[in-house]
This record gives sequence, structure tokens and C-alpha cells, in this order.
Amino acid sequence: MAIHPETQAALDNATAIRHKIDDMFERIGQIRARRPSPNNWVIPEVDGAGRLTDLYIAQGTIARLSDEQLAAEIMAAIRESTADAKRHQSMVIEETVVDDILGSGPPQDESDV
Repeated sequence: MAIHPETQAALDNATAIRHKIDDMFERIGQIRARRPSPNNWVIPEVDGAGRLTDLYIAQGTIARLSDEQLAAEIMAAIRESTADAKRHQSMVIEETVVDDILGSGPPQDESDV
């Protein structure tokens, strides 16, 4: 039994969307944001999901700063890196949804304009 052409087109479209979403998640998985602390003594790495994946602390930083100062440096850098990763993630999602999935959208009827 043959599938109706409109049904086949809908299935093909759903498959294409699924592949585009898979590609989007792969791109998000490749995001790495590294923003230094205000004094450049700490550089965290945050992935596209906002998880801390690495943390570089410059030599001598721990000895030079108080506990509170070190914590402030680390937290400031993590906040900046997380915000940067989120910006990149948002760009990837917007590109995928707006450009790839929605495209130019369905043709509008001239009476809708």
C-alpha cells in the first residue's frame, strides 16, 4: 500500500527536522567558552550546557589572594564564561530554528498581508 504524497512529505520533513536538531545539539556540544577573571588570574572553561569543564589558575594566584578574593576571581570568571557559552548556545539555537527549520516560513496568502 502506497503512502499518500502529503503524508510522505510530512514524514520527510519530520526526518529533516530531526537531523537538523541533532546537528544543533552536536554544535552546542562543541561550544567552549573561556573568559578570564577581572585580573586575568583565573580562566574557566564552560561548555555549551553551562557546565564547568576546566579551570586554569595562574601560578602564584592562590598565594597572592585571600580566600575571599580568590573565590571572587573564580566566580566572576565562571559567570562571564557561562554567559558567553549561553550567548553562543542561543545563537546556535536561533540559527537552527529560524534559518534551518522555519526558513522563510510558509507562503503567505496575499489577503494576510
